[in-house]
Amino acid sequence: MKELRKMIVVLLAVLMIGGLCIPQTEAEAASTVKIVYKNKTKKYSRKKNSVYINGKKKGISKVPTFYKEGCYVGPASTIFKTKGLGVTYKDKSHKTLTLTCNNHQVVMTNGKVNALVDGKEVVWDTAPIYAKYKSSGQKRWIVPLKDVSLALGLGYKVAKNVVWIAKAPEPAPAAPATKSKVVVVLDAGHGGSDSGAKGNGNYEKTMTLKILLAAKAYFDKDPRFQVYYTRTGDTYPSLEDRYKLANKVNADVFISIHINSFKATSTGTETLLSRDRNEKTRKGNISSADLALVMHKGAVASTGFMDRGLVNRPNLKVLKFTNMPACLIEYGFISNRTECIKMNAGLNKYGKSLYDSLVAFMKSKGRIS
Repeated sequence: MKELRKMIVVLLAVLMIGGLCIPQTEAEAASTVKIVYKNKTKKYSRKKNSVYINGKKKGISKVPTFYKEGCYVGPASTIFKTKGLGVTYKDKSHKTLTLTCNNHQVVMTNGKVNALVDGKEVVWDTAPIYAKYKSSGQKRWIVPLKDVSLALGLGYKVAKNVVWIAKAPEPAPAAPATKSKVVVVLDAGHGGSDSGAKGNGNYEKTMTLKILLAAKAYFDKDPRFQVYYTRTGDTYPSLEDRYKLANKVNADVFISIHINSFKATSTGTETLLSRDRNEKTRKGNISSADLALVMHKGAVASTGFMDRGLVNRPNLKVLKFTNMPACLIEYGFISNRTECIKMNAGLNKYGKSLYDSLVAFMKSKGRIS
C-alpha cells in the first residue's frame, strides 16, 4: 500500500511538471520566427502577428514583425504600402529599396547597415534584408521599422511590445523665434595695484579701461546683449576672478583688452587665443578661432597698425580656464612712442570698433538680427 502511494505521488508530480512545462514551450515557440537569408536559417524572438497602422490593427501573421539586433523589423511592403501612410515604394531587383514620403527619401541596400536618408549616409543598428519567412514561404524586404518610419517623417512607437506606425500630423505653424541675449564678459586687463605695462608716461591699466568703457557705452544701450565687466574702475580682480566670472554666468564669449610692450621699435596689433582649446571651448557654431579672427580684424582696422596676426598662447589663464570662446586683444605697443600717442588718441574708437565687430559677428552666426 505504501509503495502504491509513493508511485501515485511520483506520477502526479511528473504530470504537474509536464503540465507546467508544455505551455511555456508553446509560448516560446509562438514568439519566435525563422527567416531564411542567403540559404541560412536563423531564429528570432518577439514575433508579433499584427501592427497598428494609423490606429487600426493590421494582421500580418504570415509575415510577422520580430526583434533583430536591438530593434523591431518587419515586412516593408506589407506595412509601408498600407493605404493612408502615403509611402511610395520602389524595389530594384531586390538589391535596393527606395521609399519616399513627406518629401523624404530612404534608399536601402540588401544586407547593408548603411542607408541614404535624403541623400545623406546613415548607419543603422541592423541591415535591411530581402529574405524568406520559412513558415509561409513568402519573401519580403525586412527593414528596421523605427529607423525607416522616422526617416520618412512618420510617427512611430512601441507600446506593450506592439508596434504603432502612423502618418505624422501636419506640423503646427512655428512660433516666432525668440533668441536669447548674447552673454559677453568684457575684461579690461590689469587695474588697481597692477598697472600692467608702462611706457612713454602711460599705464596699460588706464588705456584698457578707457577702451572697455567706450565699448560699454554701446553695449549698455543694446538689448540684444547681456554684458558683464570684470572691472569698470581702477580695481584689480585677480586672473581667477576674471575667468570664474565668465564661467559662472555661462558667457557666450570672453574678450580681454590689453596693450602690448616690448622694444621701442616694436609695432602692431595682435590677438591671442588658445588653439589647443579651440574645440573644447566651442559653443554652438562659435569657436575661439572664429571669435579671435573677427575681433582681430576689427582691431587692426581701428588702429591702422601693422597686422601681427593671431598668436597661440595656451598658458594664459584667461584663455586656459574659460569654458567658452575667448580671445585677448593687444591693440598696440605702449613701448613705441609713436604708437602710444596714436593709441591714446583712438581709445574711444577702439571701444566702438570692438562693439561693432561683435555685433557683426553675432549677426553672421544667427545669434542676433
